[in-house]
Amino acid sequence: MSIANAFLQLHKNSNLNAVEIVKLDFKTFHTQGMVKIDKHFFLSAVEVLEKTQTYAETDAIEDFSITRTAGKGRGWLFKFSERGNLISKLELTHGDAYHPGGIDFDGKNIWVPVGEYRPNSKSNIYKIDPQKMTADLFFSVDDHIGNMVYNPMTDYFHGSSWGGRRLYRWKLDENGRKISESWHKNPSHYIDYQDCHYAGMGAMLCGGVQTYQTPIGEFSLGGLELIDISADKVKILHQIPITKYLSDGIVLSHNPFWAEVLNGKLKLYFMPERNGHADLHTFDIELVN
Repeated sequence: MSIANAFLQLHKNSNLNAVEIVKLDFKTFHTQGMVKIDKHFFLSAVEVLEKTQTYAETDAIEDFSITRTAGKGRGWLFKFSERGNLISKLELTHGDAYHPGGIDFDGKNIWVPVGEYRPNSKSNIYKIDPQKMTADLFFSVDDHIGNMVYNPMTDYFHGSSWGGRRLYRWKLDENGRKISESWHKNPSHYIDYQDCHYAGMGAMLCGGVQTYQTPIGEFSLGGLELIDISADKVKILHQIPITKYLSDGIVLSHNPFWAEVLNGKLKLYFMPERNGHADLHTFDIELVN
């Protein structure tokens, strides 16, 4: 059963059964994207050395103005075991581009976007060999790209801008040269996409979070969305909220997640970060055959 088929069985009252929490033996910094390959996990993260400063505001989707300083930092890809032991790490920093986003695995390579830590900026897209932990710069984009997915059914790459507002699609040749690039507005607005993965059936599964202000304080809403990426414009197929929180109110889908179907269950992995460290939280959901 594909991830997409499994996800379509879920609803707002689906019971996420807690399986375990694995403590990691290294500092993760601000976690961004995650994939699982066999018995190993790969995690992208940003180490902030100097925070950005916002000097202007704009929500105009057609406006590509820079509204923040660049700040300083380092981008990382970590490889670790199922028991949380660090195996190796790879730095993916190039000047002001030090913010890795959500990542995905196409069966051979891991794809990692690394952008400047500000909207409407620039990003480099890396192809990672997960065995050798080596990176090749594949192509670049004149925008902040927060996640990257490859659709093997169409041979297109997909990504989204800061907060998932612009949904991009690229056709590339074997050397990473752009044959075409297009984007359109995301029809979904209630969460910012943080991490996305190809889920089969010509669809990608995206997770994210959005913080809302209420009269009694902030409220973080998490969610997962299944999105049809088989046509020119995307279509939202299915959505569920994520309503499980850490003790301090951080929602599980605050950045990285991974999903797999195993032994008749949909397994979901989350790594919400606080104070520069994250643990691996595993849940499962019984599926109907």
